Amino acid sequence: MSEDFVKFYQTPPLNTPILIAGFGGWSNAGNIAVKSIEYIIRKKRATLIAEIDPDNFYQFTQNRPVVNIKQGRLQDLYLKKISFHFWPNKEGKNDLILLKAQEPDYRWTTFVKILFHLCKQWGVSLIVCLGGMYDDVLHTESIVSGVYSFREWRDVFIEKDINLIEYEGPSGIHSFIMQRAEKESYPFIGLWGRSPLYLQGTNFRVVGRVVNLIASFFDFSIDTLELENSLKEFEHQIEEILENNSELREHIEEIKKIRSGELRKKDTSKVINIKDFIRPKDS
Repeated sequence: MSEDFVKFYQTPPLNTPILIAGFGGWSNAGNIAVKSIEYIIRKKRATLIAEIDPDNFYQFTQNRPVVNIKQGRLQDLYLKKISFHFWPNKEGKNDLILLKAQEPDYRWTTFVKILFHLCKQWGVSLIVCLGGMYDDVLHTESIVSGVYSFREWRDVFIEKDINLIEYEGPSGIHSFIMQRAEKESYPFIGLWGRSPLYLQGTNFRVVGRVVNLIASFFDFSIDTLELENSLKEFEHQIEEILENNSELREHIEEIKKIRSGELRKKDTSKVINIKDFIRPKDS
């Protein structure tokens, strides 16, 4: 089945690999999912092993290709990619396969069938989906919530101070992957970083925590100094904004009161976005 949709670039030896997936789009609040995947790929120098043909899953009027034309001649045409990268983990027991993609626009069931076919072909022992959600949290917090299919992960989540998700509402491709995992008794976990509505751009604080959690789960080291420096720069910028903008300060105080139970969410004022005051820098 996968041969009809997937282009393979290499077939490296795999040692009980873990698949970690990050999708752009609706489930990428704070750029938490995609930034975490990109950071691990870059820092660990993971290599491309396969790509799924995007023509079957993207509406190109929604996810437009990017063209490069120089002096009247077409140089290249870049499509959204569904790419799998591989890193051999010499420090721990599990190699990593990292899936980076924009959330498919359609054929979710077919996409999940292909994904699970690849997981079985590669001998993947656990699927990890990363996500980001907007919530009544603060930019000073690094809250991560989780879902799981095998009970032993409940104890791990509690030990790592990961909240167990309770949610009812619109879903993304993650839910289809989780449903398939439950049906097939396939090991699965989801990690969701929570980001404040007023923060636009990358939430470096939560990305750092997600990256460190993955490294601790699967026993490998990773340099997060770049994320820490980006966070320091952002914190300096937001401190200056808060000094000069009473509206944003009041909004943050309202969130604190919601968190403490002093205020109901429906009694709060309109949503305020920090993009009204700053254009965040994303490295």
